[in-house]
Amino acid sequence: MRTKINTLLASTLIIATVLLSCNNIKESIERDLFITPADGISFTIPKITGTESGTILGNLNVKNLNLDSLINKESSRFGLGNVKNIRIKEFNLELLDADSLNNIQNIENIIVKLQASGQADQSIATVNPPNTRATKLSIPITSGSSDVRTFLTSSSFTYNLSAKLRTATTKELKARIKVTYAIRVGL
Repeated sequence: MRTKINTLLASTLIIATVLLSCNNIKESIERDLFITPADGISFTIPKITGTESGTILGNLNVKNLNLDSLINKESSRFGLGNVKNIRIKEFNLELLDADSLNNIQNIENIIVKLQASGQADQSIATVNPPNTRATKLSIPITSGSSDVRTFLTSSSFTYNLSAKLRTATTKELKARIKVTYAIRVGL
């Protein structure tokens, strides 16, 4: 009887070890990386005197997003050649020199699109900010689990920010966007 119990315990221990090893192997073969380029993208929003829908806040052309380096910094085992898909997890706008007359409160609606040569534009984020003074705005991602890999791995792509303002602005505004990417990599 004692040998049956010892055999059962040994078998259980072996099975548990194998299952834990499988999870470790899976993580080393495929994993999700969350990457936010440190500097973000700085730009200037022009003084906007109208409140029409579709007013351009910025066309931010990104030419040197070195995804290979960013991925390798997060996990040295992977690089651009290991990317399975890329999703945008967060899109944040910050006004660097806002004041009481020129801030997020001026914006009634904002839409963010992703553009790249030879590809149809993709709307990725939209929000109707509250009518309260603020300098930072998190714009919820509407594209969900859409894979944007073809945009981000092209030689250049553009974030297009368009808006409808509640009230006109009285000056140019220095701004920055920070984008967090969820990148699935695997061998």
